[in-house]
Amino acid sequence: MERALQLTLCAQEVKQYLLSLGATLVGFGDVSQGLAGELRHMPVAISLAVRYPPLGRNLIHTIRGPIYSNRYRQVDLMLEQLQKRLVSLLKSHGFKCLAIPPDSHRQDTRFVARLYPLFSHKVAATCAGLGWIGKNGLLINETYGPCLSWATVLTNAPLEVSTTPYVSGQCGRCRRCVEACPAGAIADREWRREEGLVPHIDVDACRRQLEKNQQLMGEDICGLCILACPRGNTKFIN
Repeated sequence: MERALQLTLCAQEVKQYLLSLGATLVGFGDVSQGLAGELRHMPVAISLAVRYPPLGRNLIHTIRGPIYSNRYRQVDLMLEQLQKRLVSLLKSHGFKCLAIPPDSHRQDTRFVARLYPLFSHKVAATCAGLGWIGKNGLLINETYGPCLSWATVLTNAPLEVSTTPYVSGQCGRCRRCVEACPAGAIADREWRREEGLVPHIDVDACRRQLEKNQQLMGEDICGLCILACPRGNTKFIN
């Protein structure tokens, strides 16, 4: 009976199901290489993305220029609901799965925090062919740019995976995020998979800028590298 159920599940059906529930992007990637030992029995990553709403109140105008926060609770709630429905679907077909929550949960001191060192949403998205890691260290999608929040579900379901994963950056000669960074933290270098997921940015300089903004405005936000990216932004400003 379990085998019969498994045969009815395919990647395209899963994708359409999740899109109908509100996902913006859905992709499937082979992440068997590089998985932590605890996760190797689930080599397929289902990558989920939900686009940001119009900038609205998250765009803050200051005397030094605009500052942007990409923290959208409603987007994270949507991702959590999508994960719950996907986990339920996979389990009903007899497959194992594990949901890696959105990055907003990184401050959670419960068990969730233990998952992040084991797996990155960027791995899932690049392997699923949904985007590359930009010069700013963010996941960049061709259509939506960096204006997406991500979550992942790992599974042992034999779903068809992308045959066109991203293995290098596609930013080319664009330097907008490099020039926009007030901390000078972004190097003008493209990501390559063989170098791992370490972005070419000065994380200490970035952190100091966030701390400065915290003192000035009460929030550790900046987001200028998101505003500067030419991919996707025009869809969210109006």
